[in-house]
Amino acid sequence: MNLTNGTMDVVDVWVNPFTDDAVTRMADSAIDDIADLVSDDELYRGAGQTPAEFVDRMDTHGVDTALIPALKFDGRTSPRDGVHLSERSVAEICSEAPDRFRGLVGIDPFDGMEGVRRLEEYVVDHDFVGAHLVPHGFDLETNHRRYYPFYAKCAELGVPVMIQIGHTAVRMPNDPGRPEYIDDIALEFPDLEIVAANIGWPWTSEAIALAWTHPNVSIATTGHAPQHWEREFVDFIRGRGKSSVMWGTSYPTLDLEGTLSSVSDMNLGPEIERKLLSENARRVFDL
Repeated sequence: MNLTNGTMDVVDVWVNPFTDDAVTRMADSAIDDIADLVSDDELYRGAGQTPAEFVDRMDTHGVDTALIPALKFDGRTSPRDGVHLSERSVAEICSEAPDRFRGLVGIDPFDGMEGVRRLEEYVVDHDFVGAHLVPHGFDLETNHRRYYPFYAKCAELGVPVMIQIGHTAVRMPNDPGRPEYIDDIALEFPDLEIVAANIGWPWTSEAIALAWTHPNVSIATTGHAPQHWEREFVDFIRGRGKSSVMWGTSYPTLDLEGTLSSVSDMNLGPEIERKLLSENARRVFDL
């Protein structure tokens, strides 16, 4: 199956805001450590484009829908600044192509009930399809009590929460992203769909165990190129996890063409590719 010929309804579950202003703010923040790690100074600074330009990019590679988080990545544990992109800015991007872009509300646990009210506002009034959390910059494990009002509101609204797990690739503590902390959330919020992003490396086995055990936990492949997926993870996609894994790039960390070509090279077969690239995300995010 040729994944880049536009014949599949591919969903990228994590595309960072890509406007000139957004990528400049990311490049000036602690997130730019990732650019240093992969030796690409232009990873963020060279990624700015208009919504129309990004839709053209999606069309070229057969990507139908992109989920865009209002990225919130605190700098309190780094000598560099964090980045807090507003839901309004994401809503503006989505308004340019509402049939192609959907927003995710960013979680800052220190926003308290103001943040919870903003979560409800953007889901109810602006058709955002879930919430998004990067715990590393806040230095709070994902089962910390400060997050629970947000999880409860997501469960009440019937929308998923995407949580980055595993290492951060930024010079910040990695422990808040240990997959094991999601165990508590899955048990205490059985009606909450949890998408564990970035596959959990180097604790991928923990992430697999959670997605195998809990019907409300899925894994997103965001931020990790397919050629680096561990054999255990690929076997999970082919077998017990075929309905529990969804694809994404965390663009511009990964590009659309490269990751889709690598998935195609894996020869997963039409059914597994369809689930990985489209069906699982559409079910969980109700797209």
